[in-house]
Amino acid sequence: MPHKILIIEDQATMRRNVALMLQLEGHTALTAANGLEGLETARREHPDLILCDVMMPGMDGHAFLQALREDEALKSTPFIFLSAKGDRADVREGIGLGADAYLIKPVARDALLEAVKCHLKSST
Repeated sequence: MPHKILIIEDQATMRRNVALMLQLEGHTALTAANGLEGLETARREHPDLILCDVMMPGMDGHAFLQALREDEALKSTPFIFLSAKGDRADVREGIGLGADAYLIKPVARDALLEAVKCHLKSST
């Protein structure tokens, strides 16, 4: 069954690559270039899962996740950080804010798809 997955990533190439990977798996990929755009898209589309970068202009990933968790309609949406910030402290901070998982870029295709599959399954 196809799922709607929102990818929030400020690097256009990375955003397109992740979207393509998900589309090849049969999912619908929604994209946003920053947290503000992502929040608008999430509120409009109610995705089944959100993949989000941490470092973005405007609203970063941490602020996005806080806004998401405060939104009654979206607060239980599975959320995965996808970031180049890979220090142990960065990962702990992301999980502490309420992320379901934290993947470090560059992420292998198989690892990304496995995390997506795992968190979609746990949300149903």
